[in-house]
Amino acid sequence: MYQSTRRSLKNSQGYTLMEALFQVAVFVLFSHYLILIYFWISQMNNSLLSNEHVAWEVFVQDVQKYFLNIEEITVSKRMDEVEIKQINSTDRRQLDRYGDIIRLQTNNKGYIAMIIGIKDAKFELNESFLTIKVEFQNGLKKERTFFVELYKE
Repeated sequence: MYQSTRRSLKNSQGYTLMEALFQVAVFVLFSHYLILIYFWISQMNNSLLSNEHVAWEVFVQDVQKYFLNIEEITVSKRMDEVEIKQINSTDRRQLDRYGDIIRLQTNNKGYIAMIIGIKDAKFELNESFLTIKVEFQNGLKKERTFFVELYKE
């Protein structure tokens, strides 16, 4: 009991200017750190999770399933189209660039947009490896090589 009354008597001067300045300095320091962290997270989101990066990874996952059980695969001379024939199927699938999209067609009919917003796309077939190179409209370039195993009876 004696200590608590002594402490309250010792600190009976009230809220001092030094305490206020110290608290403002601490607040400003923490607010600068919060702003710095906010901009760092924003920069990381822009560099790692841009729409083009996400669209490219989704495209890669979608197109990869068409490179299984292949009987025949050809790339056009202009390197802007790939034609795929899978085993046990009469359908031929074409993966090509049309305008600013890469589309998937079946027997040259209809199409499914696989990825949009591209400036250029090239397909290269070297033995059992198909390389897809894409340049987006903002200048970002992406490239992926797929292993394509041809089915042999």
